[in-house]
Amino acid sequence: MKTRLFLLASLIVLTFNSHQALAMGRGKPVEPTPTPSSKYKEGDVIFIQSQTSQAAALREATESVWTHVGLLIQRSGKWVVAEAVGPLKETPLADFIARSKNKSYRVYRYKHFDAATMASALKARLPKYNKPYDIYFEWSQDRIYCSELTYHLMKDVTGFELGRIQKMKEMKLDGPYAQALIKKRLTDTGRELDPEEIIVTPVSQLEDEELTLIEAK
Repeated sequence: MKTRLFLLASLIVLTFNSHQALAMGRGKPVEPTPTPSSKYKEGDVIFIQSQTSQAAALREATESVWTHVGLLIQRSGKWVVAEAVGPLKETPLADFIARSKNKSYRVYRYKHFDAATMASALKARLPKYNKPYDIYFEWSQDRIYCSELTYHLMKDVTGFELGRIQKMKEMKLDGPYAQALIKKRLTDTGRELDPEEIIVTPVSQLEDEELTLIEAK
């Protein structure tokens, strides 16, 4: 009986090793199925479809559903999203995604950002941008909005610009949601929209050719 059990165990081990050797011979080493978190690297850029009233205006102005952006980093082994929501906040990844319409999101990797050598520098610069949220979308040193945060952080660390700098006059601002937001935040407070004001939008970053899609839902 013991001899039969020994032979059976030997057969199982031999079969497993044979399959592993075959995979290695084909250049495909056996690896565990990656979990979602193992796909990510610090510095990955994540976009969601925000559902706030401001997001409705941004959808009109930018003609895109991708209205909010942040950067993935790790804290105590867990993924969080560094985002400019006034002040800068590190939101658990699941909570960040839960705010998106149908929990849709896209994660991209920036060609010029090397997580192995740049992640520490990225996190070290986060306090520099712990500022109030910029409801006026101005290129200001005093306040900051979401895509402005990702733009400045990536430029600080890599020397390259993520996204395309545009002027306010390039946005589509004649829609009802955009007009309502302009009235509430500018006109009703005695401010005027500056058509020459520069801006960087989430969708201009999402469409950056230096980004590679890592995951989408």
